[in-house]
Amino acid sequence: MYNEIVAVLNTGAKLYVLSRQKHFYKFWWDKELNALKEAAINSNKFWKAADKPRQGPIFNKKARRAQYRKAIREGQKQNTIRYTDFLLEMLALKI
Repeated sequence: MYNEIVAVLNTGAKLYVLSRQKHFYKFWWDKELNALKEAAINSNKFWKAADKPRQGPIFNKKARRAQYRKAIREGQKQNTIRYTDFLLEMLALKI
């Protein structure tokens, strides 16, 4: 009987409770990151199509991926800083 109840609850949850991946809501994501992502994807495809050269202009364009990843880390860092500052302000108002 217990297993049937759990199965019914699980089925109901899957049908009616919205679920998202852990990092679905990235409110710090912006248009600049979208553009960097597209540039990184395109340069990586071009690099692969050119047989993955280890030097030259095609290899240098592949560095856009590093710029994209750096921008993501900065966005996450700014998110943490903003959250911490907001929390400190709210705690200061309570005093």
